[in-house]
Amino acid sequence: MDAVDHQSECRKLEQQLRQLQQEKERLLLLEQDVIGYVRSKIDQLLKVMGTLPLRQEELDDATLLALDPIGIIAESFSQVLEHLKETNDDLVVARDELKAIFNATGAAILVVDENLCLHSCNPLAVERFAVDARQAVGMPLAEAIPDCYGLLSRSFLEDLVTCQQGERTIEMCFRDYCYSLVATPVRDSNDHVFFYVLIFSDITERKKTEDSLIEAETRLTEILNTMMAGILIIDPTNHQIVDVNHMAAKMIGDTPDKIIGSICHRYICPSADGQCPLTDLNQVIDNSDRILINRSGEAIPILKTATIIELNGKSYILESFIDIQARKMAEQALRESEQRYRSLYTAMKEGVAIGELYYDEHGVAYDYVLHDVNRAFAQMLGLSEEELINRLATEFYGEVPPNLHILDEVVKYGIPKEYELPLPKLGKVFHVSVSRPEKDRFASIINDVTASKKAQQEIERLAYYDTLTGLPNRVLIKDRLQQAIAQAQRSRALVGVLALDLDHFKKINDSLGIGCGDQVLKVVADRLKGHVRQGDSVARMGGDEFVILITGINAQNDIVTAAGKILDLLAEPVSIDEHELVSTGSLGISMYPTDADDVDLLLKHADTAMYQAKETGRNLYQFYSPDMNARAFERLFLDSDLHRALERDELELYYQPQIDLVAGKVVGAEALLRWNHVNKGQISPVVFIPLAEESDLILDIGNWVMERACLQAKEWYDQGYTELRVAVNLSARQFRSDLPEIVARVLRETKLPPHLLELELTESLLMERPELARTILNKLRDLGNHLSIDDFGTGYSSLSYLKHFPIDRLKIDRSFVKDLTVDPDDAIIVEAIIALAHGLRLNVVAEGVETEEQFEFMRQRGCDEVQGYVVARPMPAAEFGEYLKQSARLPEQHAR
Repeated sequence: MDAVDHQSECRKLEQQLRQLQQEKERLLLLEQDVIGYVRSKIDQLLKVMGTLPLRQEELDDATLLALDPIGIIAESFSQVLEHLKETNDDLVVARDELKAIFNATGAAILVVDENLCLHSCNPLAVERFAVDARQAVGMPLAEAIPDCYGLLSRSFLEDLVTCQQGERTIEMCFRDYCYSLVATPVRDSNDHVFFYVLIFSDITERKKTEDSLIEAETRLTEILNTMMAGILIIDPTNHQIVDVNHMAAKMIGDTPDKIIGSICHRYICPSADGQCPLTDLNQVIDNSDRILINRSGEAIPILKTATIIELNGKSYILESFIDIQARKMAEQALRESEQRYRSLYTAMKEGVAIGELYYDEHGVAYDYVLHDVNRAFAQMLGLSEEELINRLATEFYGEVPPNLHILDEVVKYGIPKEYELPLPKLGKVFHVSVSRPEKDRFASIINDVTASKKAQQEIERLAYYDTLTGLPNRVLIKDRLQQAIAQAQRSRALVGVLALDLDHFKKINDSLGIGCGDQVLKVVADRLKGHVRQGDSVARMGGDEFVILITGINAQNDIVTAAGKILDLLAEPVSIDEHELVSTGSLGISMYPTDADDVDLLLKHADTAMYQAKETGRNLYQFYSPDMNARAFERLFLDSDLHRALERDELELYYQPQIDLVAGKVVGAEALLRWNHVNKGQISPVVFIPLAEESDLILDIGNWVMERACLQAKEWYDQGYTELRVAVNLSARQFRSDLPEIVARVLRETKLPPHLLELELTESLLMERPELARTILNKLRDLGNHLSIDDFGTGYSSLSYLKHFPIDRLKIDRSFVKDLTVDPDDAIIVEAIIALAHGLRLNVVAEGVETEEQFEFMRQRGCDEVQGYVVARPMPAAEFGEYLKQSARLPEQHAR
C-alpha cells in the first residue's frame, strides 16, 4: 500500500470515527433526558404518597399507576444503553483498525493537538525522527523534533493553525530522506479542530528519479550545446522550431529564444517558393547539401541530416548540419598544402622515393618499383628522375635489392624503420627512413651521409686522443694499460703507472690566461712524448694531469730512473711569449702486480701517490703505499669538513701584536686564522689553507677573515685604540679585479677607518701579473688602506719592480731572522733589506723574532717594527684586548 492509499484509508476511518463519536454524543444526551424525566416522575410520586393517608390497598394501586410510565421509560432507557454500547463497540473496532493502519503504514505520522503539541506518533515516525514516544507526548513539536520542525516554513505553520481549512502540503528533506508532508485537521461535531494529522510520505526515490531526469536533461542540453554541428528540433505539423542548440543559434546569428517558435524554412533550405521541402515525417535526409539563410540574409552552404525522433510520445524532426563553407576552405587549404608539399618535395635536399613492392603467389616479396622520386634522390644516384620512375630495383642493382627485406617488413607490419644503405659501386652511404603510407606501398626519405660517416670515423678517432696535445686520452690509456697487464702476465714483467700533475699550474692560468696555460701543456706533452721509449705511452687525463705508462721492465729501479728524468725534463724553463716559466711536477707511481692487478686501481693508486708527493713538497716522485689511502681519505674528509666550518662557526681569528721599536708601543696586529675542528681540535692553517685554495672556498674564507678582522679592529677603535692597525693576508685567489670593491664594502659595513686596515700580499702574487697588480693596488691605496709585502726575500725580491707599486712596508721573512745572530749571510741580507727599503721610503717589519738577541739586532739596525714570540704569541681577540690594556708600552728591557 503506497502513501496515497494510506492517506485515503486514514481519511475514511477518521470519517467513521467522527460519525460514531457524534452518535455516541447524541445517545448520551438522550440518556440524560430520560434520567431527568424519570427523576421528575419519582419526585411527584413521593409527594403524593407523602400527603395522602391511603390504605395499603390504595397505596399498592397508586404505586402501580405511578410505575407504569416509569417501566415504559426504563424500557426505553435500557434500549438506549444497549444502542450506546453497540455504538461504543463499533467505535473501539474502528479505533483498533485505525491504530493498526497508523502503526503499519509506510508513511511517518505525527498527531498534534491544536497547540501543535505532540499527541501521538507511529513507529516509522519514531524511527525517522528519533522521537522518544513516551517522553515526547505532550511536548511542543518544536521541542519534540526540533530538527524537523526547523525545516517547516513559518507560513506553512501559520496557515495550518489560523486557516484551519482543508489540507496543507509541503515537500521537505530531512536526514537523508525526502518527504511529501500532508497536514490534515481533525474536527469534532462542532467543527472545531482538536487534532492535526501530519503524514510524511517518503518520496526519496521519486526525488532521485526526478533529479536524475533533470541531470540527464541538463547533460543532454550541454552535449547538444557543445556539439560542433547545429541542431534544430522541428514540429512537422506546423514546421515550428521547438528547440535549438548554441551552434545553430550562432550560425543563424540570433538568440535561441528568438529562433524557437519561428518557422524552420525562414532559416534552413527554403525552396524557390519559400516553403520548406520537409512536408511530412516520411522524408529523411542523410548528408545532403542545403542552404542556411542567416539573420543577415547570407546564404551559407551546409551539409544537413534530418531524422525522426520521439519526444514525450510525439514525433519530431531533428535536423543537424555543419558549415560546408569551412570544409571547403579546408579542402582548398589542403589543395594548397599539397601544392606546397609538391614544391617542397621537388626542392628539398633530402631524397624522397615512393614505391610499391611486388609479391609472388606465395606472398613473398621479390622486387619493387619506384612510382615517384624527387630531384634530390635522382641527383644522389647520378641519374634523372625519368630513369628511376617505374624501373625495377633489380635492374638498378643487378641483383636482389639489399634493402628488400626491410621494405617488406615495413609494408607488412606498418612499423617505420631507419637503416643505412651502402652503395659500394657509387662509393656512397645513404641513411633511409621508410614508412608505409598505404597498402603494399612505401615512402622513403634518403640522406646522403657519406661525408658525415667519414666525419664520424674521424670523431671516433678523436674520441681516443686529446685534442689539445694529441696524446691518448683516458679511454685509450686505460685500454693500453689493460693490454700491458695482459702482456706482463704472460712475460712476468712489471708495469709502471706514473701519474703526473704540474705544480702550481693554476697560477699560470689565473695570472697569464688559459691560452698561455694551453701552450705550457703542449710543451710538456711534446717533452714527454719525445722522452718515453717505443712501446711506452703518455696520456693526458684532463687539465694538467698526465699518465705515463712504462712497460717491459724488470725492476723498480727502472721506474726510478724514468721518474727522475721526467722531473728533470719538467724543470727546464718554458718560454711563452715574453714569459719564461718554470713548471715542475709531482709524480705518483704504482706498480703491477705489486700494488694492484686492476686498471682502475692502478690509476687510483698512482693518483694517491701523486697527491702525497704534492703534500710532501712537490717536484718529486712518490711510490704508492697502502697507508696512503688512509691519508687520502683523511684529506677528503678534511676537505668536506672545511666546507662546513664556516656554517658551524669553527673558524677563529688570533691576533699577534706588532711593536713599533721607535715609539715602544703596540701599533698593529696581524690576524691569523685558526680552525677549531669539532672532533680533531685545532688544525693548523698549513694543513687547511692549501685545501681551501684548491677551490673557491678560499674566497669565502678570505672575505670572512677580512670582515671579522675589521669588526674587531672597529671594536678596539671604539675602546680608544684609534691608531691600532689590523693586518690581513690575501691569497692569490682573492687578488682579483673586484678586490677593491670587496674591501670598500667591508669597510663601509664595519665603519672601520680605512687607514687601520693593512693588506699583506706576497711578491710572487704581484709579479705574476704586474700591470693588473698595479691597478688593484692603486685602487686600494685610494681607499686609504696600508699595503705590505709579506715574506719578503723569498720570491722575486726585485726592488726595481717594487718601486712601481704603492707599497707601505716590507715584512722580512722569518727564514732570514731565524739564524741572523749565527749566520753572517742572513745578517747581511737583513741589513740590506732594511737599508734598501728605507731608501725607497718603505717601513720594515721583521716577523718571527723569537729571541732577545734577534730583537736587539733589529732595533740596532733601524728596523721599524717587530713581530714574534719574543713580544707575544698569537692570541684570541678577548685575550688580545687584555694584552692591549696591560701593554700600553713595551717592557723596560725592550725600550729603545
